[in-house]
Amino acid sequence: MEMKSWIRLARKKAGLTQEQLAEKLGLTKGNISAWENGRHEASFSQLAAIAELSGLPFGQDATPSPSSAGSMMAWQKEDAARLSALFAQHRGRLSVEEFSRRYEVGPKITQFLAGQIPLTMEAAIGFARGLGVELDAISPRLDAERRRPATEGSAIVRLEPGAQDGNTPADRLQVVMAEQHLDINSLAILLAVEPAVVRSWLEPGAPKLQLHHAVKLQEAYGYSPAWLINKSGQPKLGNAIEPELDEPSLPFDTFQIPDDAFRKIPVRGMAQLGDNGHFVDVEYPVGHGDGYVFFPTKDPDAYALRCNGESMRPRVKHNEFVVVEPNTQIQNGDEVLVKSQDGRVMVKELAYVRDGIVHLSSVNEKHGMLRIPQDQIERMHFVGGIVKRSAWRPD
Repeated sequence: MEMKSWIRLARKKAGLTQEQLAEKLGLTKGNISAWENGRHEASFSQLAAIAELSGLPFGQDATPSPSSAGSMMAWQKEDAARLSALFAQHRGRLSVEEFSRRYEVGPKITQFLAGQIPLTMEAAIGFARGLGVELDAISPRLDAERRRPATEGSAIVRLEPGAQDGNTPADRLQVVMAEQHLDINSLAILLAVEPAVVRSWLEPGAPKLQLHHAVKLQEAYGYSPAWLINKSGQPKLGNAIEPELDEPSLPFDTFQIPDDAFRKIPVRGMAQLGDNGHFVDVEYPVGHGDGYVFFPTKDPDAYALRCNGESMRPRVKHNEFVVVEPNTQIQNGDEVLVKSQDGRVMVKELAYVRDGIVHLSSVNEKHGMLRIPQDQIERMHFVGGIVKRSAWRPD
């Protein structure tokens, strides 16, 4: 069950409407609605209050959503349950935010406490220090890993007798590590997990690898995810190259753009790209533009923004131009320039609009789905194209 579903279930179990729950928590109905729709996340203290009102524990019942790690093992879930209980008992008068800041747990503290993502070694050490307990009280596995000699994690894994047949998930992982001369620490870094997780994967009776981990091994070394997970097919994928279906030399794939279709598109501002995929458009005063770019468009009001920064790579690169067509009708799947009332401006892909909420996908995959109430969007214009800097000309 996702956290948003747990909140809805807990509210109904308590016999409360969204408005009534908001009143008890000193919030608004909109806050509760945002939690239940997955637009925002409640803090740990708010989740604890809901659990107390409903009598429904959240540490054990709220499991990770598909967007979170999604690969927690049984011992990691036990760690989360122990941590939740110890935190409620020993945290003292510090707020969750103060605790996280003082003991360097990090911004994901509420996700650790709710058991939504696996506990990391760094976070576990911070929790143990702040709660005044031994690391073993939170996670025996992580504590054992910390006490191991450094040489154990850097030793190349060798095949155990019988493992070469790959009959179990642990055997198949051993095959990969032996063939690629990988140690536990190296594989942990590749798959973005703790070394204790890799060690538990190598134990008898270990569960199957999650798909996203198998795909990383495919990308790095060419192993088949189907074989890694289910021992289906050959261990390694073939090296055959699929034929290109969009060969540009084919006549039916190319057409000439008429010369008269190109227009001078004025550059009206600069887009300063930020680390979060947002940017601020700095509009120039009337009569003080920044040259123009050549681009084929039928929109008489088309304009361009010069992009400064790297956070939208590979779609938008530094010093390229976004051409915006404000009069072009927008459809789902189109790239759009969105400006919200709080000043954020971004280039996104319009996924869909539902129940007054605009759902936007990121052109850079490391940024997730963004949801903005429709009444909080100042403007949303069609992006006609991304133009290379060689197309720019001064006034």
